[in-house]
Amino acid sequence: MNIDKVLTDTIDIKNINDIIEKYKHRTIINSKYVFEKKIGSGSFGSVFMGKNIISEDKVAIKFEGSTVEYPTLLWESKILNHLAGIPGVVKLRYFGTEGNKNIIVMDLYSHTLYEEINRLKQSNILINDKDKDKDKDKESISESPKNDLLQIKTNTSSDKENNIIKDNNDYNVMDNVMDNVMDNVMDNVMDNVMDNINNEDIIKEHDELCNESYPKYTKDVTEHLISILQIISKVHDAGVVHRDIKPENFMFNIEIKKDGCIEKKINIIDFGLSRFYMKGDKHVTNTYNKSIVGTLRYISRYVHEGNVYSRRDDIISIIYVAIYLIKGKLPWSGLIISKEEKRKKEELIYDKKIKTTSDVLCKGLPYLYKKLIDYAYKLDYDEKPDYLYMIRQCKNMLKEIK
Repeated sequence: MNIDKVLTDTIDIKNINDIIEKYKHRTIINSKYVFEKKIGSGSFGSVFMGKNIISEDKVAIKFEGSTVEYPTLLWESKILNHLAGIPGVVKLRYFGTEGNKNIIVMDLYSHTLYEEINRLKQSNILINDKDKDKDKDKESISESPKNDLLQIKTNTSSDKENNIIKDNNDYNVMDNVMDNVMDNVMDNVMDNVMDNINNEDIIKEHDELCNESYPKYTKDVTEHLISILQIISKVHDAGVVHRDIKPENFMFNIEIKKDGCIEKKINIIDFGLSRFYMKGDKHVTNTYNKSIVGTLRYISRYVHEGNVYSRRDDIISIIYVAIYLIKGKLPWSGLIISKEEKRKKEELIYDKKIKTTSDVLCKGLPYLYKKLIDYAYKLDYDEKPDYLYMIRQCKNMLKEIK
């Protein structure tokens, strides 16, 4: 169903003409959309916040030159039309060519998954800072004579900017403030427990003993991971692989319920690199000679090695994203290489990936994440992932974590 058409049909034609006349000095797309402000850009071109001048709905508008060699937006519109109606997939409102531009209009969402977890991290830092200040105040009070109490001042938390460490990687930016916390809290415990352990029951027992040491947003990330797996399973069932899984390509829309409660729902966006992995009723053949596609930080070793992108690669990338959000980095994050040495950077990242064991990758995390990444890397090229198994493992962990 075309949402915009339904809304338009309920408005008097005269009123519509009056509205259009009001915006006659601005560029109007498909007689109903106008640009408001630029909010991003990519290889395709630019993305703007816009609105439907009839319904007043906010929308996202992307455009590219109509003469580009590889029209990404045309392809994205075809994928989104194919995926129409799948919950959690961004809705296509319009695609067309106007003037010398290919234009695509979609739903506009509130914020990215990266921003959501980053807010939780920052709020956790502020809470910890306040707790430390209270502790310092108590210590000062206990050590000070009674007649000196009026001289005690509450310590203030440091500037937020001092808590943010910039990632030198050109691909994404993520603060790494939790690294120091995780290293100090977990290293001594994990080194003793993880070395030479092959018994899953012992590791589970370790999880139960140490789950209070996990960042507080570990639970939030795992809950979002469940939603993402549910969405990607439907996308895969429709014969499509996303091929550019990263935190910025998952966004939240906020709904206010009748009872006043606010509900956040996660959605997947940006299908410009997506492809069909099925030809008829058969899986596409692996040719082992494909160039790298996607964001280097999150692509699987299989993609580095030239394998044709398949469902297992989306799953591996999703798990990498979840680990990244909790830990603030991956072992191959932050390699400083000049732009002219892009090929060398790809090789260095790949070399780091193949040398990083799942134990090292998932150190300091619930055992769930090691289990999931090991499972994903055991999938055959054309094998269908067991989404229900992965979701069940996540839910089981959520029952245990505090």
